[in-house]
Amino acid sequence: MQYDTFSSDTLNQLKQAVNALRELTTPPDPLRQPIGFVTPKNKSKRVKG
Repeated sequence: MQYDTFSSDTLNQLKQAVNALRELTTPPDPLRQPIGFVTPKNKSKRVKG
């Protein structure tokens, strides 16, 4: 019985470690451009290039 509980504890720890690594390695969501018209107030803030 001790082996079974040790095995399941180790398996749970390994699953937690893998899940943590997945969270750390996933890229962040890309920033989205707002859809819509540019108002004159926002147009003056745009950088001319």
